[in-house]
Amino acid sequence: MAMATTRLTREEKKAKTRERLLEAARAVFARRGFAAASLDEVAEEAGLTKGAVYSNFANKEDVVLAVLDDSFDRRMDEVLSRVDMDGTLEEQAHVGGALFMAISEEERWLDLLSFDFVTYAARNPEFGARLAARHRESLAAIADVMIEGAEGREWGLPMPAEKLALVMYAIGSGLSMEKLIDPEGVPDELFGDVIALLWAGAAGGSPGGGES
Repeated sequence: MAMATTRLTREEKKAKTRERLLEAARAVFARRGFAAASLDEVAEEAGLTKGAVYSNFANKEDVVLAVLDDSFDRRMDEVLSRVDMDGTLEEQAHVGGALFMAISEEERWLDLLSFDFVTYAARNPEFGARLAARHRESLAAIADVMIEGAEGREWGLPMPAEKLALVMYAIGSGLSMEKLIDPEGVPDELFGDVIALLWAGAAGGSPGGGES
């Protein structure tokens, strides 16, 4: 009998090609940064034609957005898989904060790419609107996680979830930038300490969730 073979559908093939291109883009952007990298380099890195790039992405900006979205999803999955959502607020804050800073240190190129891209978007208002929309989606995802974590507990969020997500994101991004400037000047546990202080208002004044 002839052995049955599994044939990929057109959509599956396109998804595999897209992932291959994203993997190549991460490598190229890590080496070259946003301004210097080209789609020709991404195609060469992936072992594909430039036509394959344009069949999946309209331009370099689209590639960067896809890389940032994919990286955000991976970071969220990594943090959520390792933070005990049944733990105390202090435990969640310190573990989550430490993981964020560790990943940021490991993927230093991604922070550099993000900062480059924000500067580029600020100078290109039409594209800046697209980046802002994508950023709001990321903040909404963070807010949803916090709302879900607070459900069923005897504490509430210290401020509306969307505002808290914005504050936490801004602090994390700011500390990541500080660490780029002075790696030794930013303690690894600092982000977690700050998050714990933010959560303290939701737990009656104690970062650990008890009474002060």
